[in-house]
Amino acid sequence: MPGSTKGPPDPRSRVGVRAALRRGYTPSMTSAPRHIIEASEPDQIAAVGALFAQYATSLGWDPSGGGWIADEIASLPGPYSPPGGSLMLALLGGEPAGALGLQPVPGKARVPGVGAETAGELKRLFVRPESRGHGLGRALMERAEREARARGYDALVLTTSPEMMPLAQGLYDSLGYRETVPYRDDMPWPGIRWMRKAL
Repeated sequence: MPGSTKGPPDPRSRVGVRAALRRGYTPSMTSAPRHIIEASEPDQIAAVGALFAQYATSLGWDPSGGGWIADEIASLPGPYSPPGGSLMLALLGGEPAGALGLQPVPGKARVPGVGAETAGELKRLFVRPESRGHGLGRALMERAEREARARGYDALVLTTSPEMMPLAQGLYDSLGYRETVPYRDDMPWPGIRWMRKAL
């Protein structure tokens, strides 16, 4: 009708869901309680390890066949240990559903002159497919920002692949991450997006 004001799409409608996904936001479909905790107890660290293994498998890596990803999982919390790091675990209805790691950019790999010395690096963002649709990825990223500020980092950096991780691209963009110059010299793979957000 003339003069009427049309509000934003209902996020529960098909139109609303499509609009939300374009903005990198996954609307919650249920009221299941969610919590983001810092994994510090052995059972919590083991839960993160299982999630990291599922993350690796989703990318075509074999976490059971040895190599660097198997070593990282076996040594958790490893580089994500305090005081410089944080291992975050998302719980949905009390069950492990997602994970994210925060670490200093490895000293031997830092590119000089690009701020890598004062930035925290995010690694292994993953939410189980059956637990998606509850905003857990966004909640993990927002918790990581708080943890990074508490540790004195002035920025967060990450690497991502639009081909291998298409669902994450809109989330990173919507949270204010912008493409930047490479900050590590040990990741020569083509097609990587180097991203940074000032805190």
